[in-house]
Amino acid sequence: MRLDYLEYFEAAARAGSISEAALRLGRNRSTVSMAIAALEDELGVELFVRRGNSLALSAVGEHILDDCARIIALSNSIIERCARGGETAGRELRIGRDDVLPENFWRQVIRAIRRTRPDVRLSMRYAESDVLPELVRDGQLDIAYFMASGRSGPAGGLYSRVIARIGMRMMVARGHPLHAMSYVADADLSVLPQITYLDSTQQERFHLDAMGSERIALSSFELGKDAICDGLGWGYVPESLLSEEDEAQLGQINHGLGAAWYPYLVCSREPLVAAAQAEGLLPRHAHDIVLAQMRSDGLIAE
Repeated sequence: MRLDYLEYFEAAARAGSISEAALRLGRNRSTVSMAIAALEDELGVELFVRRGNSLALSAVGEHILDDCARIIALSNSIIERCARGGETAGRELRIGRDDVLPENFWRQVIRAIRRTRPDVRLSMRYAESDVLPELVRDGQLDIAYFMASGRSGPAGGLYSRVIARIGMRMMVARGHPLHAMSYVADADLSVLPQITYLDSTQQERFHLDAMGSERIALSSFELGKDAICDGLGWGYVPESLLSEEDEAQLGQINHGLGAAWYPYLVCSREPLVAAAQAEGLLPRHAHDIVLAQMRSDGLIAE
């Protein structure tokens, strides 16, 4: 049984016609048609019910379609692994990140890494920014991305770089009177609870000290943003998390400390500049993808 015959059968089944399958495969229509006919002769069954120029899978065709897809996928995997040789066999890439950048950003990064390095076993872990450097230093992560505050920063023995500046904006629900005020004093802020960020040691960060007695401490920026949208209080939100929908619900407070900028860091055990040793190539490759996605999303300048 020829593998290309299975590929032609699957393509025709997905496309619903021989002509469309041939177009997608870059083959002549007669080539695809003859291959499917040959496969049917070899199996002794009809895989399609033909109605003019359209095709519908027969009961047998439906039964074997997924198995054909598995065989094709396995074949492609074998070919790719053999082409790469044993150089990357068993390689693993472990990335850590905080939640300052949106989930869709990391989704795009994961897709790009898998597309360019499908041979690598990839894992991505969320953790608080004060924990991530330690996880890299302890060998649990290969590379980590996070926004630094007063307590979080590179652990000893790591290579680190500032790759962006993340703006933190003091926000409140648009319907609240604080948003309409042309100038907000410290005393005005005390009418609402302050939404703060709670780190791994249960310490509050990204907040203003001595600003009212009531606070709501949450363990992620997304939770904090949602709490502000729900009118539960005011607080700082990373600009990187503000979607158009969020901007419609939230407004910046006109306070003297209404905006602040924090460094966004990458850290690793190996340097991420110039040529690295073989063990450092995977983190470097991932870092290039992260930087490219940040440029695409306007998080860093070209």
